[in-house]
Amino acid sequence: MSAATFVQLLAACIGIVGSLFFAIGIMRQSIEAMGRLAGSYWDWNPHMPPTLAAQKADYLFGGGLIVLAFVAQLASFFVPIEATAFNGKQAALVPWVAAVVTAGIFFLLRFVAARVAKYYEGQINEWLKQKVAPQQAET
Repeated sequence: MSAATFVQLLAACIGIVGSLFFAIGIMRQSIEAMGRLAGSYWDWNPHMPPTLAAQKADYLFGGGLIVLAFVAQLASFFVPIEATAFNGKQAALVPWVAAVVTAGIFFLLRFVAARVAKYYEGQINEWLKQKVAPQQAET
């Protein structure tokens, strides 16, 4: 194994661990935590729930894709060097197909992330309403 290959393997392993910490950090962010960030003692900032919800959705998808990318990089070390996936004309088309598929997946995931963000936004707003209602009844 060459030194360059060893460094690539090490980088893939470190990348997996780092991206897992990145993804776990946002996955553990609860509705209550986001509600507390958006709220104050008497009321809440109406701009915060959509922002926090969109951030969580984007981080979930982005973190998941980063983990997947590093796992794929690590998996590449288990593929024999002699193995060929595409030959001739097929090989010339692969970058173009990959570019089109990548763009399509990006826009699809942006759409799905927006839906997930709306779900989290509703959950945050509901938590805030339940928190603020008793306080407003006291005044």
